[in-house]
Amino acid sequence: MIDRLPVFFLQVLGLVEPWYISDVEVRGLEIHIRVDFKRGAKFPYKGELCRVHDTVIREWRHMNLFQHKTYLHARVPRIYTPEGVKQVQVPWAREGSGFTLFFEALLLSLAQLTSVAQVHQLCDVSDNRIWRVLEHYIEKEVKFQDFSEEPVTTLSIDEVARKKGHVYLTSFMDLERAKVVHVSDGKGKESIFSFKERYEEKEGKVDDIETVVMDLSPAFISAIEEAFPKATIVFDKFHVVKLLNNVLDSIRRRERKENIPRFNKIRYLLLKDPKKLKKSQRERLDEFLTQANLDTVKAYNLIQMFKRGYEYQKPSWAGKFFHHWIKLCQQSKIPEMLKGAQAILTHLKGIMAYFTYRVTNAVMEGNNSKLRTITKRSYGFKTLRYLRLMIFLVFGKLRFDVPRLT
Repeated sequence: MIDRLPVFFLQVLGLVEPWYISDVEVRGLEIHIRVDFKRGAKFPYKGELCRVHDTVIREWRHMNLFQHKTYLHARVPRIYTPEGVKQVQVPWAREGSGFTLFFEALLLSLAQLTSVAQVHQLCDVSDNRIWRVLEHYIEKEVKFQDFSEEPVTTLSIDEVARKKGHVYLTSFMDLERAKVVHVSDGKGKESIFSFKERYEEKEGKVDDIETVVMDLSPAFISAIEEAFPKATIVFDKFHVVKLLNNVLDSIRRRERKENIPRFNKIRYLLLKDPKKLKKSQRERLDEFLTQANLDTVKAYNLIQMFKRGYEYQKPSWAGKFFHHWIKLCQQSKIPEMLKGAQAILTHLKGIMAYFTYRVTNAVMEGNNSKLRTITKRSYGFKTLRYLRLMIFLVFGKLRFDVPRLT
């Protein structure tokens, strides 16, 4: 078996003349493969075949052979060229890397499935070296974006937080292709113009953007109106309902101070989708909702009613429904609901746009748990650079120029 290994690795690594496997050595749980080139070989450089000046010894980590760590060693020639002595680029690794292309392909694949810390454990490679590989390939792909070939017509904007209440990044997704195309630092107006600048830099046109799905942030609204004046803003259903749930929670907190026994362990049940509650939770909620005199109960019923408005198929019917709902809120005399109804009225145009375009941020919101995992993967770094890389890695649908592992 050992005698056949040079031929085996020659085929696996795809080596062609003048390269060949000169030796395979097994040291305990390590395999060391030595690659050499034929005497008198010449190597191409800008269309010319150049003779060898001297060699340097290099080593690369390769994919494990079963339980054995595997390393490639080679005499890498330096050649005479019209521009002076240059080192030959070997075909099994990229310039400056200590890993083979196959090993880097493995790191990229694993990092899309689990944490960098776990990749470190599985491959016995330091976190910093893994991040350098990820950064090289991700930035290379992002650099060559071309929006003239894949223009974004429906844009989804969402904020990404490392922890609750702290927003650090804003992601921009091409909803038609369900892939992230840009990630900017910070939030608000500056992030919108960061995307616009990048989009135009990469041959995109402002008028490509027909629809923008986003939350109700005033900074986002004014920035989109300025940066993409022809785009229609659609307020995401999730964020609209979230706004009303925040109103409901403020009412609950106010009444809880006066009715502590009746409000024990009720917050989760009020804010959770009733369809997703367990039987025991539903029974507890139903019992609480019998207290019809409470503002919290009145507000809860109004908000459940609001959600049903999204079931309408015709925009005209939905519009009538929401105007009727606003009147009911005004009649309730609940201070917080009056403010909530006013917020809905103020943003009604963007809410109603949903019934024309039928687009939401569901793709992004549906990956909330995955995003939380991503933030954990980037834990421990002083900048947000690695969080940005993980978002592109998982949601960017990037095509990396590495060998296929299947």
